Amino acid sequence: MLKEERYDKILAILEEEHYVSAVKLSKMLYVSLPTVRRDLAELAQRNQIIRSHGGAKKIHAGHIVAPLDFRKTVNAAEKRALCRYAAGMVKDYDIIFIDASTTTLQMAEFLSEKKGITVITNGIPLATVLVQKGIKTYCTGGEIFGNSLAHFGSFAEEFIQRFNIDILFFSCHGVTEKGMLTDPSLPETQIRKAAINQSKKTVFLCDKTKFSLSTPYNLVSIQTIDCIITNNHEVHKYFPEHYNNEIIVV
Repeated sequence: MLKEERYDKILAILEEEHYVSAVKLSKMLYVSLPTVRRDLAELAQRNQIIRSHGGAKKIHAGHIVAPLDFRKTVNAAEKRALCRYAAGMVKDYDIIFIDASTTTLQMAEFLSEKKGITVITNGIPLATVLVQKGIKTYCTGGEIFGNSLAHFGSFAEEFIQRFNIDILFFSCHGVTEKGMLTDPSLPETQIRKAAINQSKKTVFLCDKTKFSLSTPYNLVSIQTIDCIITNNHEVHKYFPEHYNNEIIVV
C-alpha cells in the first residue's frame, strides 16, 4: 500500500471510529508500528488529525486551519482597525516581528511612514507587501505550509534567534475562557513561542470572535502578554483583577 493510500485509509477509519490507537492501525493496515507512527505524525503536521494517547482522533472542523484566501476575508474590517492601532505603536528604527496570521497581515499598509524600521516575518504575503513598500524585511525561511503561505519549522525558529526584537505583533486562532491562547497548528504555535522569547514587548491582536474558543495547542496565557489590542468590550473578564498590562479596545 502506497503512503498516500495509507493516509486515506487512516482518515476513513477515523471517520468511523473517531479515535483509534496506533497499535490497532498497525494491525488493520498490515504495516509496522513505526510506519503507523510516521503516518500519524505526517497527518498531524497537515492538521488532518490530532495525535492523542498513543493513537489519533478525528480533528474537529473548528480546529482545522482554513486556507489563507478564506481567512483574509473573515472580519477584515475589524482586523484592519486593530492593525492601524498596532502600527501606531511602532517607533522609528524599531526591529519588529509580525507573524503570518491574517489578523496582522494588514499592518504592512500602515508602516510606510516609519523611518529605518526592520521587519522580520515568517509570512510570505506580508513580506512581499513590505518589500514593495520599501521596508527593510527579513523572511525567516524554512518549510512552507500551503494553507498559510508561511515558513515554519526549526530552520525558521533558529533564524528568529538571531535578532533582538523590540516588539512582536501576533495573533492566534482562539482564547479559552481561562485566558489561554490556542491554535490548531503546532508549527505556528512553535514559531510564535520562538518570537515571544526574543521580544522585549509582545502585542496580541485579537478580534472578538476568537474569545472563548479552544483549539488543540496552547501558546501562552493571555496574562503574560504585554499588550492586547481587541474590539471585545468584555475582554477584561479574561484577566485577574491585578493584571496591570495594557488592554486596548478599539
